[in-house]
Amino acid sequence: MRKQVKKWVDGDSGYFADGSGFRLARVRAPEKYQFGGSRATRRAAGMTARSNGNVNVQVVGRSYGRTVVELSNSDGSINNRLIRRGC
Repeated sequence: MRKQVKKWVDGDSGYFADGSGFRLARVRAPEKYQFGGSRATRRAAGMTARSNGNVNVQVVGRSYGRTVVELSNSDGSINNRLIRRGC
């Protein structure tokens, strides 16, 4: 399914344009207020900005009321790219 990312809360979670929250599967980025958190958030936002926030979404589960997802765009898997960059 295709959705648009509206806002990143930190490097591994955010909100879609429809208001639903999500968390990236397999990505363990620091919280925004922790060391490296702002950089992780900017990195994730930059990866989705390249496609105007439009991403392909594959739901893999639920955790703490949020959907756990794998995101991808024309550049490939966002989850895998964040993991490779140390998030």
